[in-house]
Amino acid sequence: MRAMFRFTLTLTVFLLLSARPALAQFDSGVSALRAGNYTAAQTFWQSCPEDGRCLYSLGYLAQFGLGRPADLAAAKAFYTKAAAKNDGDALYALGQFAEAGKTEAKDLAAALKNYRAAAATGTCPDAEYAVGRMILQGRGTPRDPVQALKWLRQAAGHHQVAAEYMLGEAYESGWGVPANRVEAYYWYRRAQEGDQTLLAEEDLEFQPAVALKLLRRHLTAAQIRHVEERLAREKR
Repeated sequence: MRAMFRFTLTLTVFLLLSARPALAQFDSGVSALRAGNYTAAQTFWQSCPEDGRCLYSLGYLAQFGLGRPADLAAAKAFYTKAAAKNDGDALYALGQFAEAGKTEAKDLAAALKNYRAAAATGTCPDAEYAVGRMILQGRGTPRDPVQALKWLRQAAGHHQVAAEYMLGEAYESGWGVPANRVEAYYWYRRAQEGDQTLLAEEDLEFQPAVALKLLRRHLTAAQIRHVEERLAREKR
């Protein structure tokens, strides 16, 4: 038993030490990317070809043509390798490729499968939102608003702004829950305080300011104040 413990401990230390160079190269690549030095970023990430994060990042460069010509087939190949290492971002990217039909025919079932796998890593709130969105819309699976809202709430718990907005729509329209304008107002306000660029990238029709303006016509001052106080408490 002691020999097994020593072996396990030695293996754990070895794995931790061997992961450090990959982590350093990945971080250096991120710094280069932020500085706009895409060639350097690519070089750093190419030096850690067994690391899922580095593989995903190489796919990102290939997809968007950063420091190299855009190549969706190459991007998908990198994402597939990273996904085999259970990288959440890569699994999510493969879901996007399948849903949009970027390199092959659209496959909604495959998209949902990849989104679920990405969500299961616990590192990708965007995937949690995507699962909820697809279930709510009946894409690749029968429509189930109740199950969809469970996923949307999970994503919103990680401050995924599109999930927050869609929860506002759900409460306003009564999708999977009784219609509740106060709760709808709350979620639209949450979305309004999030990253509006990311929200617009998800759907140009996601406009919290417009939704809030329309809802105010049906709410009392006390109801609006209640929501604002709730938001203030959450920030403490």
